[in-house]
Amino acid sequence: MSLLGTQRQWAALVAAAVALGCLSGCQRGGELDDGAEVAQVGVGTSGGDREVGPRGMVQRADTREDGVIDGDTIRVVGFDQSIRLLCIDTEESLEGAKLRAAEEDWEAYRAGKTEGATSPVSYGTFLGNEATEFAREFFAGVDEVYVEYQAPDRTRDYFGRHLGFVWIRDGEEGPWINYNVEAVRAGVTPYFTSYGWCDDHHEEFVAAQREAREAGRGIWAEGARAYDDYDVRMARWERRAQAIALFREHFEDRPGAVKLGKDTTTSSLRGQMGQRVLVFGALSRVVPRGDPPRLEFFHRYREPLAVVLDEGVSVESLGDLEAGQYYYVEGVVEMFRGDPRVRLDQRGFLRAGDRPPR
Repeated sequence: MSLLGTQRQWAALVAAAVALGCLSGCQRGGELDDGAEVAQVGVGTSGGDREVGPRGMVQRADTREDGVIDGDTIRVVGFDQSIRLLCIDTEESLEGAKLRAAEEDWEAYRAGKTEGATSPVSYGTFLGNEATEFAREFFAGVDEVYVEYQAPDRTRDYFGRHLGFVWIRDGEEGPWINYNVEAVRAGVTPYFTSYGWCDDHHEEFVAAQREAREAGRGIWAEGARAYDDYDVRMARWERRAQAIALFREHFEDRPGAVKLGKDTTTSSLRGQMGQRVLVFGALSRVVPRGDPPRLEFFHRYREPLAVVLDEGVSVESLGDLEAGQYYYVEGVVEMFRGDPRVRLDQRGFLRAGDRPPR
């Protein structure tokens, strides 16, 4: 089946088969900014306990004619930033000189992008272009969408974009269709778990990816002009997802535990000034010659959380550190130039994300 043209009709048939006609209607709530609305969504089941459709409160928005940025990012009316679509990660697009080089000799182009790399890298591919076209075809003729946030305290990503699942519906009684899941089913993206498993929709993503791989669609097709190292990428993502799951299991609601990347992270740290906290986040870089030496952890663009090393704590004493992986840090919150940071003293510790402290 082609990636283009009939994708939305195909997705509707899949959703209808899953829903078995059990979906309930949707009651809209009050107006939000610029025409966006909140909708209280009813969901049905697929003959068992698995719900189909958005959960709880979602935000309705009108689509834009130029709304598709690429396969995993769209713009809609009323949102101040674009929407980075959760749990998918399409490849970069090809254009200009890079497109011409890839068309001339794909294998040489790909080798040039990956040569010498010690970890997976991002670069433009033909599947990246196909992912963008898939999104344009999917949303063609769609006037409104429903944006579902995964969690009320994680609505923005590292760059300040909205984070969400985007749903469409053919009429008030038609089946709900999750673009994110259908992109995985079409093979234009894997199930992206680098920021954790997708909670309520995990089973749908797993099933969609299994279907795409077995059918050899998109990135899973033999000879696809796409990344050729998804086994490595997905192993790294899974390691991060497992670490996040362990944090949620042991520390999600524990006082003094702070997860970086949440909308509430900075305010939480400010509220614990001078106190000892347990921070969980992904390492960005090590600055051994800083004054004082420090570790920087991802939080927001140009706003990393600094973990400064107290006297008696050296970078070498922390062992081998891997950028991009999750760690626990216990230390004391302090203020520096108006922003919170954490001081790792001799009472504190740093521990790998797959080894939660007791």
